[in-house]
Amino acid sequence: MSVEPITEEDISAITRVFYTWVRKDELLGPVFEGKVGTRDEEWTPHIQHINDFWSGIFLKTGRFSGNPMAKHAPLPGLTPAHFTRWLDLFAKAGAQTLSPAKQAHFNNTAERIAKSLQMGLAFYNASKDIEPNPFVEFDIARPSRQ
Repeated sequence: MSVEPITEEDISAITRVFYTWVRKDELLGPVFEGKVGTRDEEWTPHIQHINDFWSGIFLKTGRFSGNPMAKHAPLPGLTPAHFTRWLDLFAKAGAQTLSPAKQAHFNNTAERIAKSLQMGLAFYNASKDIEPNPFVEFDIARPSRQ
């Protein structure tokens, strides 16, 4: 079975719609606003950076540089609910902008990334003794705790 290829246009379309919704979202909006800002000129470089991230994943362009875990770890008050909402809005943006095959590919990839970040946050919070650790369900058995 061949996979319908993701294009730069697909990436731009989904992120444009997604971030329009994120900026208005009651749960995600304040988190992003605190890091990115409120003005369009602050959002433009962020969206381009995220487009580079997705382009690196799907098109192997190598344009993305950064560490998503390092960016997410210090965000105060981040919980699994934020990731659930992120995935929900992302899926809806994909449904509006992509073919069903491309949307499924994006959704599967986004779900793996969200799970990976949450596992990383569980380890990060445990190492910093952040209690309660909202990501404890993702803290699989660590050799150092056995």
